[in-house]
Amino acid sequence: MFDNISSIKALNFLDLKISVNKITSLSMLINKNNLLPSFEKFLNQEKFADVYMAFSKDGIYFYFEVSHPFSKINFEEYRRGDSVEIFIDTRSLKTQGYITKFCHHFVFFPEEKKGHQAKEVTKFRIDDMHKIADPNDFIVSSKIKPQSYFIEAFLPNKVLFGFNLNERNNISFCYRINRYLQPAQTFNISLDEHIIEKSPHLWAEISLKD
Repeated sequence: MFDNISSIKALNFLDLKISVNKITSLSMLINKNNLLPSFEKFLNQEKFADVYMAFSKDGIYFYFEVSHPFSKINFEEYRRGDSVEIFIDTRSLKTQGYITKFCHHFVFFPEEKKGHQAKEVTKFRIDDMHKIADPNDFIVSSKIKPQSYFIEAFLPNKVLFGFNLNERNNISFCYRINRYLQPAQTFNISLDEHIIEKSPHLWAEISLKD
C-alpha cells in the first residue's frame, strides 16, 4: 500500500503522498493493507491510535482504533474532550494556503449527543463555501471498552463537496485525534508549528487507486 513512500525525512514528510485501496464492503476495511502509516517520531507525539482508510465509488471509509481510555465528549468545544477530526480537500489544491469550498473539517465522537455522533465544522471565507453537511448523513458506529474505543465512520459522496472519482482520483487529507486533558495525535502535521484547519496545503496527498 505504501511502497511509494521513499525514505521520509523530517524536512520533506509534510509533502507526503500515499495511496489507499478501493473496497467493495465495510468488512474489508480493517486490514493491514488499509492501515495508515504513523509519523509520531517526526512530530514529537505519542502514538495511541491506529487509523484505517479506504474508499469506494460511494465515499470514504475510516476506522479509528484508540488505545486510550474514553473520558468524556464536549460536542461544542470538541477539543476539550475525546473526538476525532478529519480534514479533506476533495480537489487537493496544494497551492492554496487557505480554506476553499472544496475543504472539509469533520468531527466524530465516541458516543452520541442528542442523536448525533458527527458534524461538519468547516470555517470558510464568506465568498468561497459549500453547504454544511447534515449530521444525519454521516454513518458512524463506535464501541467503548474500559481501556480503549473505536470509531467507524463512512463519509458518503453527499457530504464531500467536489468529490468525483470520474474527474480526479486524489484528495488531500489529515486527521487529529483528541484526548481529554491529554495531547492529540495527528497524521502528518506538527501541532507545535501549524494549525491544521488553516493549512490545507500541508495535508497529505492521497491517491484513490482503483
